[in-house]
Amino acid sequence: MATYKNFASAHWRKWIAGVAAGVLLTGCAMTPNGRGGVMVGLDTAELFGTPVSTFRLRDGTEGTLRKDPKGKYSIKLSQAFRVVPLDKAVTARVARVENVGERTVVIVETQERGCAYRYEVLAFQGTDVLQWTVGNCKDRPRVELAADGRSLNIDFPNYNRLSRMVYTDSRLLNASVPVPPGVDTRAQPFADDALRATGPVIANLPGSEGNGGRVIPAPPAAAPASAPAPKTTSRAASRNRRQVAQEAAAPARTVPSAPAMTAPAARAADSASRVPAAMSFQTEEIKPVVLDLRK
Repeated sequence: MATYKNFASAHWRKWIAGVAAGVLLTGCAMTPNGRGGVMVGLDTAELFGTPVSTFRLRDGTEGTLRKDPKGKYSIKLSQAFRVVPLDKAVTARVARVENVGERTVVIVETQERGCAYRYEVLAFQGTDVLQWTVGNCKDRPRVELAADGRSLNIDFPNYNRLSRMVYTDSRLLNASVPVPPGVDTRAQPFADDALRATGPVIANLPGSEGNGGRVIPAPPAAAPASAPAPKTTSRAASRNRRQVAQEAAAPARTVPSAPAMTAPAARAADSASRVPAAMSFQTEEIKPVVLDLRK
C-alpha cells in the first residue's frame, strides 16, 4: 500500500510540474518597464484572453493581436516571449500588412480616449521590431506600396496638402507634399477600412499612384475646321509678287554665328538638357521605439 501511495504521489508531482512548465512556456510575457528593463508576468491574454486577428511575417512567423480580460491589447509573435504592448488602445485591429524591403510592416488602427484614429506602424524582422505611433485622430490614411516594394507611403489629408509619411529602409520619414491631381482632401472618409482610397479608382494619373477618386480627363475637343482663306484681289496679288521679287534681289544679310563650343562642352550641355529637374521635398525622420522580442 505504501508503495502505491508513493507511486501516486510521485506521479502527481510530475503532473503538477508538467502543468507548471506549460504555464511558464505559454503563459508568461515580458513587457517593458519604462526604465530600460522588462517585467516578467503571467500572460493573461495568452491564457484567458481573446485573439483578435493574426498576421504572417515574411519569414513565416505568425503574429497575433490579442485582448486580455481587462481590455488591454498587445501583439505577440509565435516564437517570442516578449510582447508589443498597446497600452493606450481602447480598441485595436490590424488594418494593413505589407512586406517592404527586408521587413514586414504591420499597421494597427487603434482608438484611444479622445482620439478616434491612432496608428501603430510596426516593422518586423524576426524578433526585431521598430514601432512608431502616428495619426491626427480624425482621419484614416491612404497607404500605398511602391511598385518596387521598397517603400510605403502613408498619406494623411492636411488642408490643401498631404502629410506624407514614407517608410523605407527601416526609417519613417515625414514630409508635406502637394496634393496629386484627382485627390480630394475633403473626402469623408478619406480612406476605407483597408486604408485604401475611397471611391472608384478609374485610372492612375501621373504622380498620383494609389490615390482614389481619380478620373480620366475628357479628351480635348477637336479644333473646328479652319475657314478657307479669303481670296486676294489681283491688285494685292501683284503687290505681293513685287515684294517677293525685291527680297530675292536684295543681298543676303549675314548673321554673326555664336562662338563654337568644344566637343566636351557640347556633350555636357546636351546631357544636361535631357535630364529632368529632380523633385525633392524636405523630410524629417521620425525616430522609432526599438524592441527586441528575444530579451
